[in-house]
Amino acid sequence: MARLGTDEQGSQYGKTFFIGGAGPVGNFVGTTDVPKGLRAAKYRGAIEVFGWQAVIGGTLRDVIDRERNAEQARRLAETIQGYLDQHPDRRVNLIALSAGTGITTWALEALPEGYRVGTVVYLGSALSRAYDLSAALERIDGHLHCFYSAADPLLRYGLPMTGSVDRETAAGEAAGLYGFGTPPGADAETRRRYAQRLRNRPYRRDYAGYGYYGWHADSTSPRFVEKVIAPLLAERLAAR
Repeated sequence: MARLGTDEQGSQYGKTFFIGGAGPVGNFVGTTDVPKGLRAAKYRGAIEVFGWQAVIGGTLRDVIDRERNAEQARRLAETIQGYLDQHPDRRVNLIALSAGTGITTWALEALPEGYRVGTVVYLGSALSRAYDLSAALERIDGHLHCFYSAADPLLRYGLPMTGSVDRETAAGEAAGLYGFGTPPGADAETRRRYAQRLRNRPYRRDYAGYGYYGWHADSTSPRFVEKVIAPLLAERLAAR
């Protein structure tokens, strides 16, 4: 499925990766809609749909197999690093859905010192809202935008049965429901980094006009990507 959405045209202008959710559905949702929305917004860079989902084991394995997910995150980090080695002056952005936000977070943590991405967008994150993003935020030159909706039925009713993708959350505490909070016991530096880099974005009723109704995966609607997400990818880099 990743091949259907990947479009390497424009790699000289930068690249945006889309990392989908878990299981067969996650391997499909957003695969073509996110690239379609980016192109409608006149995004010029390359677009790569990063396939990480397991062939055997389905949604449950993709959520609970932490060891395999760490391997896929390292693979994503190597892919990002390879692009930046070829195009050191170009911008890499990341858009991730649901369990794919876990893969993306661990990939950011795995990037070597000196490698950074621009804008990161999380949709319906299946990470614990208390997950410590400090190391990931250190690899971002722009912002991490976390779009969340307290009405997300999959995170509200499904996540308590499977647990979060990081295997740490209590029932009902997904970042995709309430946004990320600072981790317990956060020091002053961690709080500063969160304030500088993290942007929690609650659901707004006007998003429905773009095809996003606050459910789990409709945030990948091409119109929502075009009108709300794509402009974030062009934001100016924040001062470190």
